[in-house]
Amino acid sequence: MAMAGATLPPLRDLRAELAALAPRRAVLVLLVSRHDCQFCAEVRRNYLAPLQREESPRLVLRELESDTVTDLADAAGQRRPTADILKQLGVRFFPTVLFLGAGGRTLAEPLVGLDQAGFYGAYLEGRLQQAQATALTSPKDAQ
Repeated sequence: MAMAGATLPPLRDLRAELAALAPRRAVLVLLVSRHDCQFCAEVRRNYLAPLQREESPRLVLRELESDTVTDLADAAGQRRPTADILKQLGVRFFPTVLFLGAGGRTLAEPLVGLDQAGFYGAYLEGRLQQAQATALTSPKDAQ
């Protein structure tokens, strides 16, 4: 999947991952990538793999390599084509980093692409802070 030392656990069952978030009010940080995408590899290696190594109890990092996984369990636990799940999540470009909470709630705006101006780390940090703060509120509080 990725270069040695720069891998993220693969997403296999979205429903199980989302259900595990609730007790900790954690955030699922999901990198949606393609195996041949150099920008995806850069996001994984330089930004998300270091977060994975920090082992934060409130961040769960996973990767969905969209062109190698043909189907997976969606938020309802049903096996569906990966393309259908990506369409439902609004993913059209790679890399896309999603910030999801329990029940599949979007906790922060997706981070799409990779900026070449050097601000990606700041954009990611901002989204992580927003997602973690939103995860601490109930869905009723967020309305």
